[in-house]
Amino acid sequence: MIIKRFFLIGAAMLVSAGMAQAVTPLWMRDVRISPDGSQIAFTYKGDIYKVDAKGGKAERLTTLASYESRPVWSPDGKQIAFASDRNGGQDVFIMPATGGSATQLTFNSANEIPEAFTPDGKSVLFSAVIQDPAESALFPYRALTEVYSVPAKGGRTRQVLGTPAVYMSFMPDGRSFVYEDVKGSEDKFRKHHTSSVTRDIWLYDASTGKHTNLTHRGGEDRNPVVSADGSTVYFLSERDGGSFNLYSFNVNDPAKLTRLTDFSTHPLRFLSRGSDGTFAFTYDGEIYTMREGHKPAKVAIDVTVDEENKPEQLRVGVGRSAAVSPDGKQVAFTSRGEVFVTATDYPSTKQVTNTTEAESDPAWGSDSRTLYYTSERDGHYNIYKATICREDDPNFSNATIINEEPVFSVKDKVDRTHPSISPDGTKMAFVEDRTKLKVMNLKTKKVRQLTDGSTVASRSKGFASQWSPDGEWLLIEATDLHHQPYSDIAIINVADGKMTYVTKTGYFDQNPRWAMGGKAIIFESERYGMRNHASWGSESDVMIAFLNRDAFDRFRLSEEDYELLKEVEKAQKSKKNDAASGKDSKKADDAKKKADSKKADGDKEKVAEKVAVDLEGIADRTIRLTPNSSALADMYLTPDGETLYYITSFEKGYDLWKAKPRKGDVSKVTKLGAGAGIDTDKAGNMYLLGSTLRKFDTKSEKLTPITFSASMTIDQAAEREYMLRYVYNEERERFFRTDMNGADWDNLYKAYKRFLPHIDNNYDFADLLSELLGELNVSHTGGRYYPSGAAHPTAQLGLLYDLGYDGAGLKVAEVIKGGP
Repeated sequence: MIIKRFFLIGAAMLVSAGMAQAVTPLWMRDVRISPDGSQIAFTYKGDIYKVDAKGGKAERLTTLASYESRPVWSPDGKQIAFASDRNGGQDVFIMPATGGSATQLTFNSANEIPEAFTPDGKSVLFSAVIQDPAESALFPYRALTEVYSVPAKGGRTRQVLGTPAVYMSFMPDGRSFVYEDVKGSEDKFRKHHTSSVTRDIWLYDASTGKHTNLTHRGGEDRNPVVSADGSTVYFLSERDGGSFNLYSFNVNDPAKLTRLTDFSTHPLRFLSRGSDGTFAFTYDGEIYTMREGHKPAKVAIDVTVDEENKPEQLRVGVGRSAAVSPDGKQVAFTSRGEVFVTATDYPSTKQVTNTTEAESDPAWGSDSRTLYYTSERDGHYNIYKATICREDDPNFSNATIINEEPVFSVKDKVDRTHPSISPDGTKMAFVEDRTKLKVMNLKTKKVRQLTDGSTVASRSKGFASQWSPDGEWLLIEATDLHHQPYSDIAIINVADGKMTYVTKTGYFDQNPRWAMGGKAIIFESERYGMRNHASWGSESDVMIAFLNRDAFDRFRLSEEDYELLKEVEKAQKSKKNDAASGKDSKKADDAKKKADSKKADGDKEKVAEKVAVDLEGIADRTIRLTPNSSALADMYLTPDGETLYYITSFEKGYDLWKAKPRKGDVSKVTKLGAGAGIDTDKAGNMYLLGSTLRKFDTKSEKLTPITFSASMTIDQAAEREYMLRYVYNEERERFFRTDMNGADWDNLYKAYKRFLPHIDNNYDFADLLSELLGELNVSHTGGRYYPSGAAHPTAQLGLLYDLGYDGAGLKVAEVIKGGP
């Protein structure tokens, strides 16, 4: 699911600013007990700590602002290897176990994660996606790592295995080891599933190179640890239908298992074992130790923190949605979930909202002084209205006072999204309960329902609607429930709520727009192009459907016939005007007085000429406008129907193209680089709205940037709390089973929410989201974090190397055919 993009750097406020205080930590990760069983290393809030195995005050070993994790003890307990992103990507570092300066061991731009020291303490084994062996048939996928070795004193890396092996534990021979495999990209925190990608425990025999699956089954078996004599493997498993618990088996008889713990509700994580037989692991965010045959004991730990929840200042960029005001003088856009308005001719910018929760879907009132949008600040979706209060304030970006209020009561807890204001400003279309389209009379507040929800197959946030220029019709994407997952175009008569499908083709028809003053609808369709590859890769065309036969026939005339028709119509109009000018002017005066009287009584003028609509046979009045299919971003047809502008990608990046449907001409107007949406003001002026804002003059075809300058303040801790609540709400509303796949969703949300004060970085927060979503036992879920400050990419020459070669230089194993 898609939510506000986050760059969470600060820490939750646990203490008053500038004061140090001992706290009991939660959400401790990467627990490793020392080889002699006396100390435990762990990660907390992005730093490595060490504590006595019996508990007490933890000692902080790393203090940089970077993220440190995955500590691994050397066999003598004097050194700790760990991963750090202090140089951008995750690299392996090593430091004294007492803390102090760390030495960088690996330098590839791929993430390199330490797994274990070799038993002689001379090397560190780590996982990374660098290169599969030249002879390997394994698909080179980023989730499938290889195993490498690097000297603990620093030096050249060497590939140990070309297949994934994590959480390895060495056998007594000092070369062979047991390990946890990785078969695919399924989230590692998914729970209770049985599939082809669940993890198993394997034994690697270094003398023969043979790999033996010790726990071959459909469920999860994780985190193996071998006893000192190599006879017993301890591991975490979800066997017996419960949560992860500690089990053991004899290496020579892996089918015979012994269960050693009996935890429920939450999983055991991060198993390790000292030579004295002491286990260490986490349960429910806390560290436990245990001796075989004894009960687990919680380790009481104190951590001294001296941190502040410092708000982060960010430069504002354009977010996911933007809209041009009817007068063309302002653009409303969202950035990091806040609504901003900037002038189109000047850089003055105003932040309209300032909430932790997200705002979206900006929509202008017809007066260009009122702005509607969706907000999540009430614990659910609601529609808010912002209004310029002072009459002498010309626009939002220069307004001194802006009044903001909810359109609907915040107490009824009903989701309402996607406001859309009619051209005359009297009505608002919106979506209620995520599936139902409704219309409100903005003066009387009376609401009418147009659709009952059966035209929408998904309970996502809702869907957009567009008013016709005459304000009598609404245009939407709809899905006949017998026709999903494909989307169709539908038109709704606002007066009676009758909906008619414009398309029903078996293809994705989407992104509809009114065109030619409401006489036609343009949309994109994949019916002629390459179909999608499961969920991506469709090539689309711009299509046009005409609402009456006359508009259709006129559009299809040849250039010559159309010019002749215009001459005839021009002559007829001139003749009619001459006749009208000779009539008694009294009728014109009476008509003017009557119109003025109606305006005085508050009646609204028609915003556009009423269009004759004949929906019967509309599928037969549908034409393809683009000559070839492509990766469309958006499109706009000029009011006269003579020029189609569209944004698409034929080569590297997106460009603005134009087509002359009557002439058949196609040409590239300008290179854009990035995709964008197209919006227009009431006068028909065109704007390109994407990561940048630009005006486009259709006469000169000149592109002019809309500059703006603004900053905003982010409370990262409050934002994380909102995002967790967002995930909880969305799953509750959208999950495919009402019983949440057997998960106690409400209580699980509360259980994970309590860890938020102990999380101050994106890595841990992504894990928290994955753990919570993993409770639902479904694929394609979890939290992801991709750092923006990644390392400089390591150069690749189009060669595959022999990464096990120890001689001078680099030995080329293969020159890639067709490579650089």
